[in-house]
Amino acid sequence: MGVRFPPRAQMNFRKIFLQEKLEFLLGFFIFVYFAYFTTASFLRYDNFYTGRFDLGNMDQTVWNTINGRIFQASSDNGEIISRLSSHADFMLILLSPFYLIWPHPKMLLLIQSFVLGIGGIFVFLIAKEVLKNKTLAIIFAFLFLMNPLLQFTNLYDFHAVTLATTLLLASFYFLIKQKYFLLVIFLILSGITKEQVWVITSLFGFPLLFKTGIKLKLLGAIIIFLSLTIFVYLIGYAIPQSLGKHHFALAYYSDFGNSPTQVVSNILLSPQKLFSTIFEESRIQYLKQIFIPLGFLSLLSPMHLIFSIPDFLINLLSNNSQLHQIYYQYSATITPFIFISAIFGVKQLINPAPFLCGVLNPRRKRNHQTHKACCGVLKRRCIKWFLKIPKLYIGVYLVLATLLASYLYGPLPMSKNPNIDMFIQPLKNKDTIERFISKIPQKYSVAATNNLGSHLSQRRIIYTIPIGIDKADIVLFLLSSSSWSSSLDAQRAMIKSIKSNKNYIEVFNKDDFVVFKRRNLL
Repeated sequence: MGVRFPPRAQMNFRKIFLQEKLEFLLGFFIFVYFAYFTTASFLRYDNFYTGRFDLGNMDQTVWNTINGRIFQASSDNGEIISRLSSHADFMLILLSPFYLIWPHPKMLLLIQSFVLGIGGIFVFLIAKEVLKNKTLAIIFAFLFLMNPLLQFTNLYDFHAVTLATTLLLASFYFLIKQKYFLLVIFLILSGITKEQVWVITSLFGFPLLFKTGIKLKLLGAIIIFLSLTIFVYLIGYAIPQSLGKHHFALAYYSDFGNSPTQVVSNILLSPQKLFSTIFEESRIQYLKQIFIPLGFLSLLSPMHLIFSIPDFLINLLSNNSQLHQIYYQYSATITPFIFISAIFGVKQLINPAPFLCGVLNPRRKRNHQTHKACCGVLKRRCIKWFLKIPKLYIGVYLVLATLLASYLYGPLPMSKNPNIDMFIQPLKNKDTIERFISKIPQKYSVAATNNLGSHLSQRRIIYTIPIGIDKADIVLFLLSSSSWSSSLDAQRAMIKSIKSNKNYIEVFNKDDFVVFKRRNLL
């Protein structure tokens, strides 16, 4: 016999559902997104499509932290070092208590899908606040969850900075809602996802400088000063001090100089080189893939795109091609502002009069009455010259643009190049490999191909082949094209070399999974 609710409760539920049906629809969208990308992420892990870089690095840091070795990891050479030598993603420390519930790399994947899904709520709230239209707001939330940039960052292992997508959206929402305590909290959470995000958080202080009231101006100045101070400290001192040299990513900008000072000065003083780099074909293609999903409407509100400029420059000026592709985590802090600027761009389309009044009457602040009269005339002309575009047309245009981009660039099934190998090409011996790996004691150091790294990362020392094949207690190969660091031919040559090494013996060899251990190891 099923559970039956009292008639009054049923009526109240129907009333709430009818009043908040779009919110229920939003919840359904988020649930479907979370279910799909959690499943896809878990299957990527189960079938060894994730790697030491970067899920394994993150997992090892979180695992070390919850076991008392705060923010530690092993270097490529097997040394125990601070994670700060790579990135200042202190968010990993805050995530470590979740390992008390489930100490597994999949916990990070679960958190990532959940947090990104929640980002749809903040897109909905921002759009509803700006556009005063819940239908357009729910469309924007749907577009957010369907955006190829978001989906690729969700699928590509785990990165703390990916969480900044939602955290920055929340920060902007609390900024426009004037909830400044929550604004500060979410700016801090955003900043600790990665070192360069502090530059973006500093930009949130500038709107406060133009508010009335000394307290808000002071808050804005504090946000700007502290954010930039933290950024300069991390990039100029903390990370180099931990690494023993300049930030490793400085090599990505060697075309502009060999030190942070040279890079910045050459970018500022060499506009010809700057623009020639930005407008290379691969960069233009990257920009198209970013703006097409929202039909280029983000460009209608360039003021809100300013928040994304720091990471746009980081990505576009890099000589590392991965940074100007949408398939990795590097667009995580750009995505929020693509949507925010598109929302404000739509606002200008459905009500162009205030925007045109501001453009055509730039001296409006000098005489309020004159400005008011002028805007009245301009508004009437706007209605005549610039007919309001129906909201339905805008919504349909946005949905079609996103569906087209999802087909051309996205990872979903039915797209042009879907990322579904984890569904249709499962590794046939994955259970055998997982059982073998689970029996290796944590006290042993291991050297493994990258595709095994996230399954072996909960130990003090892990090497990524070819490093460590003459040092580690256990050496493991999974011969596949996803092993990242070495070609298959190079790996087969390494296996042949280890077989002739008297210090190691082969203990397993089946279906491209090969394992060696030190001869004197128990």
